[in-house]
Amino acid sequence: MKSLPMVVSVLGRKYGVQVVIGGSGAYTDGNTIHLPALPLDCDETLIGLARGYIDHESAHIRETRFDWLKLANLTPLEMHVWNTFEDWRVEHRLARLFPGCRQNFNWLIQHLFGNDSEQTADPAMAILNWLLLSVRAWDVPSLNSQLDDVGKLVEQHYPGLTGRLNLVLKKVHACCDSTQDCILYAREVVSILKEKLDSQPPKNEDFKDGIVSKNSSPNGGPEGSSRNLKKLLQAASDDLPNGLGEALAESLIKGQPQDLSESLCVARLGNKTTKPIPPEDAEATRRASTALRTQLQGVLQSSVLSRSNVSRHGRLDSRQLHRLTVADSRVFRHKTRKVGVNTAVHILLDCSGSMRRRIKLTTQVCHAVATALDGIDGINVAVTAFPAGTPTDGGTSNAQGPTVCPILRHGERMHTDFAVSAAGCTPLGEALWWVLQQMHSLSEPRKIVLILTDGDPDLSNVALNAIEDARHIGVEIYGLGIMSEAITKLIPNHSRTIHDLSELAPAMFDMLRDALIK
Repeated sequence: MKSLPMVVSVLGRKYGVQVVIGGSGAYTDGNTIHLPALPLDCDETLIGLARGYIDHESAHIRETRFDWLKLANLTPLEMHVWNTFEDWRVEHRLARLFPGCRQNFNWLIQHLFGNDSEQTADPAMAILNWLLLSVRAWDVPSLNSQLDDVGKLVEQHYPGLTGRLNLVLKKVHACCDSTQDCILYAREVVSILKEKLDSQPPKNEDFKDGIVSKNSSPNGGPEGSSRNLKKLLQAASDDLPNGLGEALAESLIKGQPQDLSESLCVARLGNKTTKPIPPEDAEATRRASTALRTQLQGVLQSSVLSRSNVSRHGRLDSRQLHRLTVADSRVFRHKTRKVGVNTAVHILLDCSGSMRRRIKLTTQVCHAVATALDGIDGINVAVTAFPAGTPTDGGTSNAQGPTVCPILRHGERMHTDFAVSAAGCTPLGEALWWVLQQMHSLSEPRKIVLILTDGDPDLSNVALNAIEDARHIGVEIYGLGIMSEAITKLIPNHSRTIHDLSELAPAMFDMLRDALIK
């Protein structure tokens, strides 16, 4: 589960969607997939459900034409049948591009629909179950025995119906290439059900004192079957079974932990106002930055020198010709350039309410460090502040979670808009997981996160889990305590504390020197 933030960041980029982890619901708004906060310690089933939900909803975001669906103005039953067909179609389209999805989908189908005990006794509802199992058995043949049982129930009450519906299913399997196709086939299915209702025997019910006589059959006989079918055709959305997406969402919501300190929640993008460093502070910031860059460049200079090695190709070196007497062909000189630093550094800036009296120094330190590192060839710098304001990536009003605001993204040009206000809580762990998502896809082999904070996160356990997770995937975590030594509790061996801007250069040099030349 701890690797899930990195998994969803990879999947999100591959699928071209956004994935958010946190909050209380599981849903998609057509652009972003929202997962609820999930327990850090859980079984493989919940992990499989989470990954399957991402695959399933990604397929809809990529492939479903929701504008066509809106124009179709389907009835609730038509919408349900359409969803059965469309789920299968979009999953197949995604699995063609990403074959690994097929295994996820097959596991989901077996997990959600392969339970014989969940068969409905309502013969009309059994029609929907039969359609679902028919479609899903195309990929998971183990459902065929269950399909046969449901089919017998349907045929017992509606003779000849499965044969007519099978003609539509054959067209779905062979020719269903778009959302519009699924709409047309769903309407055809409902049209067949209406025709079946019209052909059912007329009602012959004898009511006396509100009780159905023994000559009528409320559920089991032809009259009951007709009544159930009519009820199905007139059903509202809430009266129909959940689709795959809804069933997955319910399972994920049930799996939410009660204790937030044991949950996995990733911060989301939010808004925060940034301003240029004030002119009266800019000069002091520049001096601190220059001092730090000068010291770091001195120890890094030797790492990019050119060297000349003996090789089997290159420029002939007459001093190596003696090697030929022993059949050694290394008589050439080949110049090589040692790889430089090639490191990504992400600075995580704490601007929570507890940093209020430290925020001026913190923003100066942040800008000085970022400028110094940005001036060194081979270092890719980014800066992110937390917390931010209202999420910018969608979500419902009751699902507002921790947020972050990028001040400088990896690859962007350095600027001076680093001044921010201090307010809000300290979701360090959630913010760190967001940063890890951004760094996971970077090409630099070395990745470092530098946290500027007072060291007091809202949930220490969540922060420690995120730090441990970062180290497991090869990201190094360092901390700089601003007028507070609390950071040493979170990162005891890779942190320093400063109380003034003049202390920045020696503290940072002492901490980063070995990291950058490693």
